[in-house]
Amino acid sequence: MADPDENIFHYRNFKEEMPTRWNDLKFHEADPQQAADLFGHLKEGDKIAIVTRFGRETAQPYVDAFKARGLKVRVVDGQDGPADFCFLMSAQKEIAGLRMSSYLTWAGYLGNATRVIAYAMAASNHWVPTYNCTSPELKGKFDYRVIH
Repeated sequence: MADPDENIFHYRNFKEEMPTRWNDLKFHEADPQQAADLFGHLKEGDKIAIVTRFGRETAQPYVDAFKARGLKVRVVDGQDGPADFCFLMSAQKEIAGLRMSSYLTWAGYLGNATRVIAYAMAASNHWVPTYNCTSPELKGKFDYRVIH
């Protein structure tokens, strides 16, 4: 479970999961500095959890980038997919991650996060959704971004 005052970065890590296909499929993700910039509005001492299924060592550069901004960081790794989804669902603050992650999107719809930052990489040429939500709460909750 996420702490009530914790923001979450979902590091999907397609490169580790699909080492021979991630580049062909253009499943590129934010680099550590770009990820830290997604949370550029947080203040020193704020908390962030990095949730990933594929290894603490690949998350370390992200830990370093968040810590360089003065954030308190922990890594939640080694869980299976449903556990990652439940972790995202438990967020009460902000969650951010690659727009292609269905877990991020559905946790945003169904969970209690106050904000969902769903990004796409400009170089990936993937469609960036701009859903026409009729619920005012959902309209204000989702922040779709393209990282260049």
